[in-house]
Amino acid sequence: MSFSLDAWRTPEEAGVSSLGLADFLSAWEEKRNQVQFHSLIVLRHGKTVCRMNFAPYDDQTPHTLFSLSKSFTSAAAGFAVAEGKIAWDSRVADLLPEEVPQGCREELLPITLENLLCMGSGLEEESDSLPSDPGVTWARHVLSHRLAYPPMTHFHYNTLGTYLVSCMLQKATGQTVRDYLTPRLFAPLGIETPAWDLSPQGVCCGGFGLHLKADDIARFGQCLLDHGLWQGKRVLPEGWVELATREHIANYDGRPQDGNEWGQGYGFQFWRCMDGRYRGDGMFGQVCMIDEKRDAVVAATCAAADMGEEFRLIREHLFPAFDAPAATEAQQQALRDRIGALCYPFPADDGSGRPLPEGEYQAELQEKPVRVALRMGPQEQLCLILRGMGEPEAVLPLSRGKAGLCAVIPMNGVQMRYLGAYGWRQGALHIAIRCPDGPDTADGVLTWSGDQLIFDGFGAVFPQGRTVFRRVTKETE
Repeated sequence: MSFSLDAWRTPEEAGVSSLGLADFLSAWEEKRNQVQFHSLIVLRHGKTVCRMNFAPYDDQTPHTLFSLSKSFTSAAAGFAVAEGKIAWDSRVADLLPEEVPQGCREELLPITLENLLCMGSGLEEESDSLPSDPGVTWARHVLSHRLAYPPMTHFHYNTLGTYLVSCMLQKATGQTVRDYLTPRLFAPLGIETPAWDLSPQGVCCGGFGLHLKADDIARFGQCLLDHGLWQGKRVLPEGWVELATREHIANYDGRPQDGNEWGQGYGFQFWRCMDGRYRGDGMFGQVCMIDEKRDAVVAATCAAADMGEEFRLIREHLFPAFDAPAATEAQQQALRDRIGALCYPFPADDGSGRPLPEGEYQAELQEKPVRVALRMGPQEQLCLILRGMGEPEAVLPLSRGKAGLCAVIPMNGVQMRYLGAYGWRQGALHIAIRCPDGPDTADGVLTWSGDQLIFDGFGAVFPQGRTVFRRVTKETE
């Protein structure tokens, strides 16, 4: 099928109801604190049904994909097997002997490329971690753990297992996964060579760290839907899509779990979904979902505190718009106007204010200590100072009542931009910080009293709606 990201004139031309898409947006509005879409692209019959960009985000800015990166690592494995550089039954201990700790070879010998791809290596759960000793390579750390189960007898989602796949592919091909995929997948699909975070050993992280546009995700999804073809030409190896997206291992007890999008079976770095769909996905809601029965693709970048809610919105409100009764021209225009107005506003300012709290405050976010301090800078800039989450100290100067670039922070060698603003409303301090390149957000109200600094709001790292930071004292250092 020819495909060039052309658009249908109206959703109705593709057999999708504008009223149904409006219903999806209404359902999302009720859950927008839990599911903050950045970009959402829907394709059907090889063309774009709609693009929903939620300002300040867009579908042309590279976005960190988290575990959606795994599906691209799987594609690299498909190419390498098709070219005879590696085999599905190639053993990690044979290909990476230098990473196998002394005395562990015989125990690790059964683990193959296929086992790692379908999360069935059998390695104990603690293997999915990074070394605390910088002198230990990531691969050696993972392989220092024992087998808890015989391979393929137990599903355990293991991101560092995917890193081992990246190591095996780099050893077999002589290139990083990113460089190996560039002429084979990215360039043919019209995707600019992307950034992909590296380990200290110079290996693509594999299970995470790829940065792509929502538009790129959609292109990959259409190629998957067309069984590896792009504009009528074969790109992905013949038969790989069918192999990679079927169930290889059960991630459920007895039978697939009703209502659980993570309990429908697992392929080669792809999840099976309800209603016969399949997907690649990443933390905070990065999604490439394929619906073969509807000949459709859904591509999303997101900052979802609740991915289950994101999938419910897609399943119960987006897909029902397919083959639903057509809307009138006025209703179609109303949808276009509504999509054009999608945004996450930055706070305004009413001129009020109060003295800022002194000192540092600490809370646990994602099970890691994070410290916050507030300082007033020049020209009424509010400096939000953050320390923790395994990253260097970050200083984000926020302008009063006006959104703008507040910081560019390097993370894993990639420059991540942050936009922000603050505003006082009746003496309450409202802040909004958004990363156009990822899901990092903070959007809410800061209050303080005594030894507490309280954030009431939402963001990918604030799933509960309220976070209480406590003042750091000499006794709590």
